[in-house]
Amino acid sequence: GVVILSPLSRQRAALPPSPSLTPFEARWLAEVVRRHEERHGALEDADALAAARAEPRATDSAADLEARILRRADLLGARAGWRGALLAWRRRARLVLLATLGLAPVLGFGIAAGVLGDGSRPVNVVWALGGLLGVHLFSLLLWLLGLLVQPATDGGGALRHGGVLGRAWLRLVTALDRAPAAAELGLALGGVLGRGRLAAWGVGAVGHALWALALAGAALGVLLLLATRRYGFVWETTILPAQAFVGLAAALGALPAALGFPVPDAATVIASGDAPMLAEAGRRAWAGWLLGALLAYGLLPRLALALLCAMLWRRAARTLRLDLARPGYARLRPRLLPYSERIGVSDPAPATLAHAMHHPAHLTTGGAVALAALELGDDLCWPPSATPAPAFDAGRLDSREQRRAALARFAADPPRRLLVAIDPRRTPDRGSLGLIGELAGHAVDTRVWALAPAGAAAPARLGLWREGLARLGFAADALIADEAAARAWLAGVQPEQG
Repeated sequence: GVVILSPLSRQRAALPPSPSLTPFEARWLAEVVRRHEERHGALEDADALAAARAEPRATDSAADLEARILRRADLLGARAGWRGALLAWRRRARLVLLATLGLAPVLGFGIAAGVLGDGSRPVNVVWALGGLLGVHLFSLLLWLLGLLVQPATDGGGALRHGGVLGRAWLRLVTALDRAPAAAELGLALGGVLGRGRLAAWGVGAVGHALWALALAGAALGVLLLLATRRYGFVWETTILPAQAFVGLAAALGALPAALGFPVPDAATVIASGDAPMLAEAGRRAWAGWLLGALLAYGLLPRLALALLCAMLWRRAARTLRLDLARPGYARLRPRLLPYSERIGVSDPAPATLAHAMHHPAHLTTGGAVALAALELGDDLCWPPSATPAPAFDAGRLDSREQRRAALARFAADPPRRLLVAIDPRRTPDRGSLGLIGELAGHAVDTRVWALAPAGAAAPARLGLWREGLARLGFAADALIADEAAARAWLAGVQPEQG
């Protein structure tokens, strides 16, 4: 036989397998498609829609709908070039991150060399500590304040609170590609990162990691310079008393001392204010105080925050879901996940349909009355109001499991009267008619109710339903189109004879 491929199928067959997307990237791509369709109209998606609807059903309808949206977006994104642009963005992000990770320690080393100098003049310990930790502490304070005031869902504005270095890395990655397909990625990324503090955790993890490496380079530079040059340490002031520096040195040295670093005592601090500390023990104490403060208040907090943010990012990314209430996703629900789907048949059509089999006459007394709905439209409410109290409602029979449960229930307890509601706007198929025949085989008397919306004109397919029911062996009056007549029959009220 000859196999005819659609253009999209031929395109996929000609290309090598594309790298798979992470769950976060898949939702990012879905946001790109949604934003584009909301601004420019729906894309042609016949092939993508068919492939998405072929995805296996899940027990959770929301998860099922999201999986189908992601599948559709993946196919449409591959066709429009967004998927390739996203993969290129991933590669650039990794390369830029590796480059900045390698550059950060070098910059930190340079800062340390600039702060300590060449040893020809004494080092002011206050200015040295401020030069090593000042920008870091200010940046960290801004990040913490932004984290406190930022709402949990802040849209694209959440990127403001990802940290200075993290935001710089993200903007550099985005700026390196000016292709039209890549232009759609930035806004969509902001929308995804704005949910569940993903920006604060993800971009923050990158920023803290860069700061940690820069501070590690600074610590290495301080250690190397202290090991190869002789520095004298001093503090200077015009208006502050010496005890202010004694208290400052003791307060800042408490944590380094707990980590095992030497710190200057009060006598050493006071002596360093009159002249540069040149004594061996004093120089060692000030060097340990400076290096310990750099590690305790700089490197270790940034390293801990980088690990914490990375862990929170992974947890938030695992729980990230699309906002299915957005109009761009909500309009896809009836197309990707209709309330009822035809199960269909895989065997050839028989020459004649099996006739409805009824129970013997001794079952005409006793038994319950029951009603069920078969493939009703979304605009038809079920169960109907004012149902007779003793009636058993088998519910909507749209899935295999629901149909099997109803058949098993009726086989164990055959109803005296069974009313099957159908949507007369649908064309009857062999699956629907066959199920009606099976249900009728477990009931004493069965009627089919053509449940149409209130005020609607008589559906044109009523004749097809009558013909199909006739082939099953139902009488001409088995199809009831009037709601009052259907309720009266279910309640056992005989129609008046005119």
